[in-house]
Amino acid sequence: MAGRVKKNGNTVRIIAGSMRGRRISFPDADGLRPTGDRLRETLFSWLHEHLPGSHCLDMFAGSGVLGLESISRGATRAVLLEQSRAVCGVLEDNIGQLGIANAIVGCVNALQRESLERYCETESISIAFIDPPFASHLQQAAISTLAESGVLAEGALVSVESSKRDTHADVPSSWQILREKTAGEVRLQLYCVTSASSPA
Repeated sequence: MAGRVKKNGNTVRIIAGSMRGRRISFPDADGLRPTGDRLRETLFSWLHEHLPGSHCLDMFAGSGVLGLESISRGATRAVLLEQSRAVCGVLEDNIGQLGIANAIVGCVNALQRESLERYCETESISIAFIDPPFASHLQQAAISTLAESGVLAEGALVSVESSKRDTHADVPSSWQILREKTAGEVRLQLYCVTSASSPA
């Protein structure tokens, strides 16, 4: 397909669940940096009891490993949003090769509220991942867009990954920090949404 990025040997593995050990290909693309195994282990140990039956959103999917790991561990549905058409093509290939029927790829700008609402309209999101390219400094914009979109269920969990050098982003008063860890250059935070927001 025109515009697709060639696979180049880059892979990341699914750590646990029904697809444990399966590898996902990802292309060389600016800012595409899959969450490393150790930090992903930490994140999914935090999320473990909440994953079965969950509806997940990855706002900056990249390799897709966060959403697909969620499916492997029992999530009912994963919405993977990615702005790069070339990266979306590889994501769709991976989903097809893994035989996954309950993951959807949206080739859209996740910072546009209407994109979130369109792809998440059927079910409220119970787990969301915010992990944009660090150099883009989009964590704050992503948090604001997600909070204002109305797609999060009450009690939803939101994971935010950022550079430890970045200042802490402002979050809504209804988001309570549950966990935080710094590993190397990466800061990982997990929030609980104590009340569902409504779109303005």
